[in-house]
Amino acid sequence: MTKILVIEDEESVRENILELLDTEGFETIAAKNGRIGLGLALKEHPDLILCDVRMPELDGYGVLTGLRSELITATIPFIFLTAKA
Repeated sequence: MTKILVIEDEESVRENILELLDTEGFETIAAKNGRIGLGLALKEHPDLILCDVRMPELDGYGVLTGLRSELITATIPFIFLTAKA
């Protein structure tokens, strides 16, 4: 089963995304900020990461930089999410 990590600080947005992915049969992991998300990515090795750009503590760019600096997470596909488009 494909495992997707959703990193989003807005709880309602995060829950909506998780519900949609769960309905489609994906295994999901959630993080409410970038720091937690980076830790989960290193621990869980998801197949895909969906990450908000603007978050407290560690923004999406910081998450991506952290992921790319680790051999185990460097090649995980990563998609930025934003409400500011």
